[in-house]
Amino acid sequence: MATPCVKEKLDYSAERVWEIVGDFGNTSWFPGANAEIQGQGPGMVRLMGPPEGDRIREELISIDPGKRTLTYIIPENIPFPVTGYRATMTVTPGGADSCELEWSCECEPQGATEAEVVGQIEGMYQMMVGWLRDHLG
Repeated sequence: MATPCVKEKLDYSAERVWEIVGDFGNTSWFPGANAEIQGQGPGMVRLMGPPEGDRIREELISIDPGKRTLTYIIPENIPFPVTGYRATMTVTPGGADSCELEWSCECEPQGATEAEVVGQIEGMYQMMVGWLRDHLG
């Protein structure tokens, strides 16, 4: 089991960051996102990618606004050499104008080493946190 994890300090309030990442259907912070949203709340699906191609299917499993945490899975078309991808995002206050975003997942490497999988997923998370910073900036 691989457990990639990125923890990033952001110079924005936890409320402001959660407003973006806690809205699972909001893909405005993903550059060039082509998303289709189906449903609302736990069980909702976010299909990412061009409609005519292999779309990444992300499904919201749970969300707790009070704790600023959500969990989602990618049951098909996982963009990494893994199975059983289950990710959690948590926003923790760090002060009036700062917070920490923790983005982690559990998955089983398939055709790659655990170190390779961790590097790939953590690299993607870091890139996406950069997109979030740009969006908030």
